[in-house]
Amino acid sequence: MVRYLSDEWLERAGAALSADPALAAASADLDLTIAYEVTGTADGKCQYALRFDHGTVSLEPGPHADAPVSFALDYDTAVEIARNEVSSQAAFMQGRIKLGGDVMVLIRDAAALDGVTDALADLRADTEF
Repeated sequence: MVRYLSDEWLERAGAALSADPALAAASADLDLTIAYEVTGTADGKCQYALRFDHGTVSLEPGPHADAPVSFALDYDTAVEIARNEVSSQAAFMQGRIKLGGDVMVLIRDAAALDGVTDALADLRADTEF
């Protein structure tokens, strides 16, 4: 088991995302970086970004202030989303996610973003939340 949002988890998530052929196909025309800031983790604040670059998907630890879209959320909300118990859209509508940047990008590229959940299914089963 790997602890959610630990360095090892981020590394394994990045590997799963970059290896997923369906996600690569869904993001073939996409050039987008989404920054995440999760507060209240076991290690304090966790910052990382999902980068979609024309079929290549990566997860990059650390802050990404230049990302055109950002999410800020607490650990409990992040866990519910990661477990697929609540969608990020529902959490946003409930005021549990703060969104920064261009909302239209998320609407336009929703199909590729939906593939992230599928790509992390195997890791989810091996994650301690």
